[in-house]
Amino acid sequence: MALPTTIDLAHIKSLSWTTTTSYTVSNVISYNLALGCSGFSLPLVYESHPNFHALPTFGAVHGIAIMGLVHQAMADFLPNFQSHNHVHGEHFLALKNAYPIPQGTDQVRLTTTARVVDVVDRKSGVLVCVDIVTVEEATGKVICENEWGGFVMKTPTTGANEQQTQRGARTALPAVPSDRAPDRVLVHQTSPEQAALYRAASNDLNPLHIDPETARAAGFPAPILTGTCTLGIGVRHVIEAFADGDPGRFESVKCRLSKPVFAALGERVRTEMWKENQRRVIFKMIVGEPGSGKSKEKVVMSGVVDLKADGARL
Repeated sequence: MALPTTIDLAHIKSLSWTTTTSYTVSNVISYNLALGCSGFSLPLVYESHPNFHALPTFGAVHGIAIMGLVHQAMADFLPNFQSHNHVHGEHFLALKNAYPIPQGTDQVRLTTTARVVDVVDRKSGVLVCVDIVTVEEATGKVICENEWGGFVMKTPTTGANEQQTQRGARTALPAVPSDRAPDRVLVHQTSPEQAALYRAASNDLNPLHIDPETARAAGFPAPILTGTCTLGIGVRHVIEAFADGDPGRFESVKCRLSKPVFAALGERVRTEMWKENQRRVIFKMIVGEPGSGKSKEKVVMSGVVDLKADGARL
């Protein structure tokens, strides 16, 4: 097969990928711990607790699984594709039904399908927008929908859309308020152990997230925390601050991942949150030097979480 020299958007949109995954209660507990939940929070770590549940961003794990297939195929439909030039740039996640909780040693089996819905000219490369739908095999219910925005640098943009196709909450990136202080601020201390645990819990075994030599070869001073882990920390903070810790009120999240977090260096992540109305929270995430409290980098920009109304939950 000849390598592409331009972007054939109609052809790219005709492609699809499907994978089957499964999880147990152990996977749910490991995921919750990997996002920094307390071992004393029994609804998150004890499978026999009546309110045992997965944190809302558990659905991003299924996006990771299918994006591995999409990533492998990019050389077939993007000109000059180089694996190390592909980074996670934007993310949308909507939870449609509560994550099924396995009983005992049982597994929940899921089928996830991905399709490219847009390729956008970003001058120095392209933004590839991938729609991801995850269905529970036993019931046919849609559990969650992701849209993964992958920025591919140094790719010729001929044939890409000049402007991103607007698709409501999937593409909307609201401005963070600049005229007032955040309504709530929560801080999370990362660690090398968290980075290693999240790799295992999410099955994202990219060595960039654990191996110093791989990180240096990619131009980073240390391994970087998986982007979906950073996103999960931010959403956990929003749920704690504005939904009384009730994950059933989570509806969707959209954000732009702008800079990596270096858990290997013990960076502290600060989530600044603004309550826009009863159901919407805008947030950004900033990393400060360990122990200094000083701002260093905005790692998540234009984040927004939509909540279900009080009394309405999955």
